[in-house]
Amino acid sequence: MLPEFTPEGDLPIGVHAADLQEFRSRFGASTPRRLWLFGRFQVLVELAASTGKLRRVFIWGSFVTAKLVPKDVDALLIMNEDFEVERVPIAARTAFDPIRSKLLFESDVFWARASIGEEVLRLWLETYQTTRSFGKRGIVELEFQ
Repeated sequence: MLPEFTPEGDLPIGVHAADLQEFRSRFGASTPRRLWLFGRFQVLVELAASTGKLRRVFIWGSFVTAKLVPKDVDALLIMNEDFEVERVPIAARTAFDPIRSKLLFESDVFWARASIGEEVLRLWLETYQTTRSFGKRGIVELEFQ
């Protein structure tokens, strides 16, 4: 279960797990902008999952705050070690192309293979918890059944 926002409107520091339904109800349904962004994000995740190689998804930034009008969705996709973007069907490749994903999904998407290891992933997640003003806030990891 996702924690309450801090007085600043952020999640508490840390990585907070949520399934897609909880994530949608908390972040993707309260305003027209959030509803639209969630819809685009859901398509992005479905494309990544269609590869059969998606392991984990992390989301940070304004979308996982109390802001009524978040700018976009920032996400990190962790793929299986044997993932090769060149072998992905053309339609799904947009999920792994930073320019196309920004244009089509209003998302800044980063991806890596799980072989980066837990230490590097931990460093990335610490970085993603840092705000532009160098404060700290939480991020969300989507859980898949």
